[in-house]
Amino acid sequence: MAVVGASNRAGAVGASLFRNVIQAGFRGVVYPVNPSHSSVSGVHCYPDIAALPEVPDQAVVIVPAALVPGIVEEAGRAGTKGVVVISSGFREVGGEGIALEAKLVEVARRYQMSLVGPNCFGILNTDESVSLNSTFSSSLPPRGNIAFISQSGALGAGIIQYGISERIGFSQFVSVGNRAGVDENELLRAMADDPATRVILLYVESLADGR
Repeated sequence: MAVVGASNRAGAVGASLFRNVIQAGFRGVVYPVNPSHSSVSGVHCYPDIAALPEVPDQAVVIVPAALVPGIVEEAGRAGTKGVVVISSGFREVGGEGIALEAKLVEVARRYQMSLVGPNCFGILNTDESVSLNSTFSSSLPPRGNIAFISQSGALGAGIIQYGISERIGFSQFVSVGNRAGVDENELLRAMADDPATRVILLYVESLADGR
């Protein structure tokens, strides 16, 4: 996995998210990508995706909105199959953001990439073989059988923190944000097939496809 926009700058989203991935004990290999750093949290940092020693299965993108389509294009050319776009500044702000999101979707579709977001809080997976926390939440909730899909990042973060304080376990959490790519329908189908999940919770402000 690559974290594009990983940072050492105190208070930066890229700093906290990359640190959360490391502290959760992610079972895969994670590469920080940022041309401004030689290392992030003690991990060797690469200037771009093309410089990585292997093709990441997934890229988490935390850069200014205007740069996101180009980053996703680079990931697609490299062969990455999934992107999670944390960055905001797309359809939710109107104007140029609408066109920028359309460009992002076009790039993802051209390379047949799974796209979560943009403008999202990230994803969690508590399976012991994964242990992924690519969100702003500083703690991984206990492992459990509840999967949670949230369109609101703020509400999702609040529920995760409540689960941690009350020892309520989760199997997965996905913040869909603007739902430009993957939506709740696709996630429902995937989570329904997950043997670790027995309950699926959703918070959505509308349905992408009510059929």
